[in-house]
Amino acid sequence: MSESPAARRLVTPADIIDLAELLDRFVSADDPESATAKAAERDYEAGVARLFEACVKPYYSGVTFNQFRGHVRWRCREYLALQARKPPSPPS
Repeated sequence: MSESPAARRLVTPADIIDLAELLDRFVSADDPESATAKAAERDYEAGVARLFEACVKPYYSGVTFNQFRGHVRWRCREYLALQARKPPSPPS
C-alpha cells in the first residue's frame, strides 16, 4: 500500500530505529572492514538518502543533504545511547 506524499514529510521513530540499528552495526563492528559492516554502512547511507529525497528535498529547500544526514546521525546516536542506559529486560 503506498503512502500519500504528505505522509512522508516526517521522519518517523521507526525510520530512526531502523537507521540506528544499521549505524550501530558498522560503527560498533569488531572489524569495520568486514563485509557485514560495509553492507550495513551502505544500507544506512542509502536509507538516509531515501528519507532525504522523500521527506526533505521536496518540502524544505533550505536544508542540505549534509545537514539532514548530520541530524539523522545525531538522532540515531541519541536513540542508541538511550537503549544502552535501559536495564536489561528479564528473559521470557
